[in-house]
Amino acid sequence: MPLSTFLLIAAVIEVLFGLGFLLLPEAALAPLGVRLNPAGIMLARVFGAALISFALLFWWVREATPSQALTAILRAAAIYFAVSTIPLVLGVSGGLANALGWGTVVIHVGLAAGFWHYGMRK
Repeated sequence: MPLSTFLLIAAVIEVLFGLGFLLLPEAALAPLGVRLNPAGIMLARVFGAALISFALLFWWVREATPSQALTAILRAAAIYFAVSTIPLVLGVSGGLANALGWGTVVIHVGLAAGFWHYGMRK
């Protein structure tokens, strides 16, 4: 798959989750069995804004020519998705989310692998 297609897919995933967390955090997390208090709602909205920023970054660089900056973006995204998988696995396996939470883990692992693949190419 071309890098531009992968970045488009990543941008769509991030904007959908980002808008959900920003605009309707309780509804976005309810299918996972997660209930939010007011502080959790605020943090989910901040997280949603960050995900929208990721989506825009992935959209803007999807047609970029190879450069050190593009490689840095791809590697940083790989690290984010890999590291964020750890608290997701701990949370789902610890009962903080229901079995649907594993879908989020799979998405993060897939994105981590994709960004690692493209970011480590010579």
